[in-house]
Amino acid sequence: MKKGILSACLGAIIWLTPAGFVPPTSAQQQSTVPPASATSGNNQTPPGEEAAESGQVVIDSNPILRVYEPIANLTPDARAEGIESRIIKFARDSHVTPEAVRLQPREAWTEILADDIVIMAVTDADARAAGTKRDALALQDAEKIRTAVRTYRDEHSWRMLLRAIVKTCLATFILVGTLWLVRRIGLFFRRRIEKQINVSASVESKSAWHVAVDYLGPFALAAGTFLRWVLILGLLEAYLTVTLGFYSSTREISLTATRWVLSQLEVLASSGLDYLPSLVVLAVIILLAYYVTRLIKLIFGQIRKGDVKIHGFYPDWAEPTEKLLRMLVVVLALIVAFPYLPGAKSPAFQGISIFVGVLLSLGSSSAVANAIAGIILTYMRSFLVGDWIQIGEHMGEVVERNLLVTRILTPKAEIITIPNATVMSGSVKNYSTEARKAGVIFYTSVSIGFDAPWRTVHQLLINAALATVHVLSQPAPFVLQRSLDDFYVTYELNAYTDAPREVLNIYSDLHRNIQDKFNEAGMEICSPHFSALRDGNPIAIPDQYVKSGYKAPGFRVHVAEAEDDHSSRTRLASAGPVSTDES
Repeated sequence: MKKGILSACLGAIIWLTPAGFVPPTSAQQQSTVPPASATSGNNQTPPGEEAAESGQVVIDSNPILRVYEPIANLTPDARAEGIESRIIKFARDSHVTPEAVRLQPREAWTEILADDIVIMAVTDADARAAGTKRDALALQDAEKIRTAVRTYRDEHSWRMLLRAIVKTCLATFILVGTLWLVRRIGLFFRRRIEKQINVSASVESKSAWHVAVDYLGPFALAAGTFLRWVLILGLLEAYLTVTLGFYSSTREISLTATRWVLSQLEVLASSGLDYLPSLVVLAVIILLAYYVTRLIKLIFGQIRKGDVKIHGFYPDWAEPTEKLLRMLVVVLALIVAFPYLPGAKSPAFQGISIFVGVLLSLGSSSAVANAIAGIILTYMRSFLVGDWIQIGEHMGEVVERNLLVTRILTPKAEIITIPNATVMSGSVKNYSTEARKAGVIFYTSVSIGFDAPWRTVHQLLINAALATVHVLSQPAPFVLQRSLDDFYVTYELNAYTDAPREVLNIYSDLHRNIQDKFNEAGMEICSPHFSALRDGNPIAIPDQYVKSGYKAPGFRVHVAEAEDDHSSRTRLASAGPVSTDES
């Protein structure tokens, strides 16, 4: 049924085509192919004489005749325009019949008149250029003028105008019906494809058909929309061409538009045929690049899984190396394929390439530096994704490392993005590398006075470390005496942990345990700086740790016998509370 509708529409379009509508190819053949007499007879153009330029008389897009010889200051084209205007003036005068056209021979030319009005003159040069005699050419041109006048009057009559309007209405009706039919067909297929896509998406165990629908369904929808709009535009162009051809005044526009469309299609088809060898080369390049990238992915996928081992090549190098090689293959394929791309040799394409190259060279210096730094960091293996590291003042877990930046997650749940060039220019502390083996050391310092036994301080610090969660008992914690300062000793406690991510909690628990252990032992965590500023009576620990029966000590004072009572009283008054103990 659809085939019958399309056949009926095509037949109606052919029937609606006006009789005076001449296809562009026919018009060109009629205007360019010389008559048969031009290749025979005795009036051929002499061998050494160039062919004369001609001017064509065209009325309502219909070529009528040609003139060849310039007369006075009139070129053949100017002569043709004048003849065209006089024929139209003659055709519009209904009082003069076409039979009024007659010939008037002269010595050097033959005049063609209509009711004593000279329409044109046929010269000997015109006859020689046309390859015939002057009298025969004049008779032919006179008959062509009569036919042109009859045709002009017939096509500009009210009857032809009404017929053109009726044909336009019928063509519009056919166009609307065809567009409606195209829309219905498009919606029908679109609903069917969308239904298949929804069904495939809801199926749990998918077959090959469902997988094909999932991947090709959206592409089919897009292609259908594109084809529908191409068909609509083609129908509109055909409609305008046909309807404009119904009217003699717009027929030239119709022919011009048709010639332009056909010429563009011809150029496009010719360009497509010429491009076929380059297209074959492009296809070969694309296939080679595709299969090489698949081979690279297969090889490095096995290395990443550990199925294939290469001495000195770590599995974590597999993914970045695969990406680098794939990018290299793509770049090489683009370089090789560039000369075969459509329009690669055009000035516009080359100008765009130069412009893009300048933009990349001016704006990508930092990006290139970061990319190179990312490649170097990958193969240096300073850290891996998941490691606990410190870069500058930032500490956290590495959550992403790509070609340009490194991202770490801090203990405060902050994502910090650091350019790879910055990472390369500074130092990186990796706490996870040794934590996987024997554990990583963390340390803290405390200052205790010289009066505290150092062996007791060592034991208290080690006990505080062992009481802390995530601190390893083996290797055992140890204490270093960092320095003997003016007023105190600086002790450094070192302990091992295999959980560097908990370092903040470890430090917090460790400092609490140090306070508890020293308080339980009755040992002050203070230096003589603080002791010299207090009054010297109570001990500087919390009350719950003070032992029962504790008595605040006083100052020991020795009074010399030689001093008088007044000096003794003054010294006692300045010394503060005095103990009654005697030495």
